[in-house]
Amino acid sequence: MMLDYTERRLTLASADIVLVLAKIDKGMWLMPKATDYFLRNRWPWLSASILLTGLLFVSTTLGWYWYTEQRAAAARQLSLDLLWLEQSIAESLQGNKNILANWANDLPASAASKPASTAKALEEFSSRIAGMMKENPALLSIDYLDKDGARLAGFPAYTERPERLPPLSDPLIGNAIRHSRDLDLSVYSQVIEQYAPLWVLVVPVKNEDERTGSLLATYDLDQLLSQKVPWWFVQRYDLSLLDRDNKQLSPRDGSQDGGNSDTYTDIYKLAFGPMNSGLSLRASPHHRGQSKTLLAWLAVAVVLLGLLVIFLLRILQRWLRERQAVQHALAKELRFREAMEHSLATGLLAFDAKASIIYANPALCKLLGLAQQSLLGCSAPYPFWPSLQTDSGVQCEQAHLAMLNGDNPANGRNLHFLHANGSLLSVRLFASPLVDGDGHPSGWMASLYDITAEQLAANMARERDELLQRSSRLASLAEFASGIAHELNQPLAAIANYSAAADCFLDSEPPAKHKVQEAVRRIGEESRRAGQIVHSMRSFIQRRSNSHTRHNLCDLLSEPMALLEPLLQRNQSKISIQLSETSILIECDAVMLEQVLFNLLRNAIEAVAVQALATLPPAQPAQPILLRIERELGNVIVSVIDHGPGIADADKLFQAFYTTKTEGMGLGLAICRTVIESHGGRLWAEPTPGGGASFKFRLAISTADFDEKCEQEN
Repeated sequence: MMLDYTERRLTLASADIVLVLAKIDKGMWLMPKATDYFLRNRWPWLSASILLTGLLFVSTTLGWYWYTEQRAAAARQLSLDLLWLEQSIAESLQGNKNILANWANDLPASAASKPASTAKALEEFSSRIAGMMKENPALLSIDYLDKDGARLAGFPAYTERPERLPPLSDPLIGNAIRHSRDLDLSVYSQVIEQYAPLWVLVVPVKNEDERTGSLLATYDLDQLLSQKVPWWFVQRYDLSLLDRDNKQLSPRDGSQDGGNSDTYTDIYKLAFGPMNSGLSLRASPHHRGQSKTLLAWLAVAVVLLGLLVIFLLRILQRWLRERQAVQHALAKELRFREAMEHSLATGLLAFDAKASIIYANPALCKLLGLAQQSLLGCSAPYPFWPSLQTDSGVQCEQAHLAMLNGDNPANGRNLHFLHANGSLLSVRLFASPLVDGDGHPSGWMASLYDITAEQLAANMARERDELLQRSSRLASLAEFASGIAHELNQPLAAIANYSAAADCFLDSEPPAKHKVQEAVRRIGEESRRAGQIVHSMRSFIQRRSNSHTRHNLCDLLSEPMALLEPLLQRNQSKISIQLSETSILIECDAVMLEQVLFNLLRNAIEAVAVQALATLPPAQPAQPILLRIERELGNVIVSVIDHGPGIADADKLFQAFYTTKTEGMGLGLAICRTVIESHGGRLWAEPTPGGGASFKFRLAISTADFDEKCEQEN
């Protein structure tokens, strides 16, 4: 069944989606119903947002809890370290105080009693306190005063008291000495602020239960803290010494404000020294403000992250919904296009860039009788091609190469494909390039449909036309004969009458010469009238002019070859043409000479077909019919050579109404001979060596062409 123009256009228009359909056929992913419900319903997204917010809140709470635990643990560690430091300093001070109290018992009451023993005791005391001060750099001086406050001994030795030591007349020292005597105990003075915070320990000296003087040990609190505080404590904490008014005494750089100590929750404060001294130690971790700032920024970052995640969830939901809608629309469109493409009776083939088959529709598989899986992935030569040793296979290969090179005629190509059962199919193939989304070539698309029935119908139509033409010629011949008999009857009868009248006029006496002349004139007119009738009937039968014009003999082959093509296909024959030259000019009636070539070639084809039927099965493939055109001096010889049954009776071959065919009239060769002879040529037949016949005719070459050829040879 023929495919109309609209269906072919629809086939070519669907070429751009066939590649997509091929990929879709390999497996298109469609979202399940659960996912579809998840995307379309807002409650899952709201639940996800609430869950995410809850997780962020829980993580923030856990982070804050961990931070507070870390701060509490740091505070506990700070308290323990500070207590350890206080105990270490207190033990050192208490040890020094006990040593000085023991040494105080060995001191003389005054320098006036027993001068020798007193001098020795004071010398020994000076030696002891010198060693003690070397071991305790925080001790600036140790002085022995009598009950009147005069200095009896001490270290360092000096004539005038150094400026870095507080004067012995300092009221704070005097108050400490009086307080020590009143309590009969060792007493620390209040802090004396000089070049450094100083602290004076007053130890009472008694001799025989009498208070005879005092020992004064002056401490540099800066040196004391730097001596007793270990390196790891300094790396962890900032340590400072405060008085009773929270004034920072040490270090004296004032980098830590004692008055604002309560504003820092990570500062630990501990009483230092004896009761009522008013001193305290304050310790705080390094960089105490950065942790809070970092925590605040961390909380802000977590909140912003939560808001960003919620916002991105909303964007993701919207994008997924849009993507789902696009996928549904694409799937619907593809199903529609696929149904439309499957409803076509046209076979569709898609090739990739390497000319491998990537898609074949059901119509093509049905047309070729092959499964789709057997076609996918195949490359040339394809399973549906005939053998490349045959003309059909060569035509398929040439058409394939032309398609790859972009030579795709709009009216398609007629090819022969091999069906799965071994039979040949006549198809018309259309091809067009495939391009991807960027406009780059990605393959080729071919559509084809079966024209076997169409060609059979065309061949039958040609045969009917030939039969009608033959019948028309026979009818024209009968009409010509009956017309001649009818039209010539009256002039012939008139001629006979005039002839008899002339005889009568001649026999009369005297002869009627005038009437005889009139009868003879009438006889001439009637004879000319009969000739005109014959000429008119001949012109009616021929319907063409007999004038000769110049033609290229090679160009006259196109029309007979085109008319014989169906007969060649039906008999599976082939005509081989041998040309000595491509331009041979002759003067002839082109129509009549084409008729001669047609009759001779048709007789050869039919003879070969008869020979093929007589030798079934054939011993070897049928040899092609040879049409040879060669120049011979001023003539051209045309030979039609076949390998049929040969010439049965050469003498009767060109006689009219002689034929060896069951349905022939025997006029073909007679007409051909008449036509060739009317052109001044000759037609004859010869047997072919090995079997068959050779029909040849000679015609004169045009004078202009012959002269030009001679000049070229000279």
